[in-house]
Amino acid sequence: MVKIILIQGSLNPDSHTAKLLAATARELDKRGVGNETIDLRDLEMQFCDSRPLREYNESTQTVHKKLADAQGFVFGMPVYCYSVSGPLKNFIDIHSSAMEKKWAGIVAQAGGKSSYMSLGDLAQILAFESHVTTVQPHVYTTYADYDGDELTSEKARAKIQEMLDKLVACLHAAKEENA
Repeated sequence: MVKIILIQGSLNPDSHTAKLLAATARELDKRGVGNETIDLRDLEMQFCDSRPLREYNESTQTVHKKLADAQGFVFGMPVYCYSVSGPLKNFIDIHSSAMEKKWAGIVAQAGGKSSYMSLGDLAQILAFESHVTTVQPHVYTTYADYDGDELTSEKARAKIQEMLDKLVACLHAAKEENA
């Protein structure tokens, strides 16, 4: 069975990134695709400082094992200053070896429509640090795509479906190739 880890990269208690990732998880559930969300707000995160993994706390080591066991990922990225949030970058720095040569999708939440190019920053970080290949399309949303807590944009919902179609297809192909 394919297992996808969704990584929620915002620390905001009322995070729209978390809402977007929850909509993505519901779509995976509808498809019968195994998934689990790692929410950075729930972790006892430590700063990446180049120490060996065994010297990080137990929470970090548990997450690392989950990432290593997963076939692929969906990164939920809040856009801060036209780039990746610091906590998400720190998370990737610590866990990059667990994500080596896997596939990922990207969903992002921004305050406005002008910072969509920032998704390229995350794709480059993943490619250079972990040789993670990201599928297209990336999903980009703003506050205008929501009615309260609910993602209401049909365009965003269609892009989530298209991104997951590509991601699941790549994961199945990689699984067959490695069998």
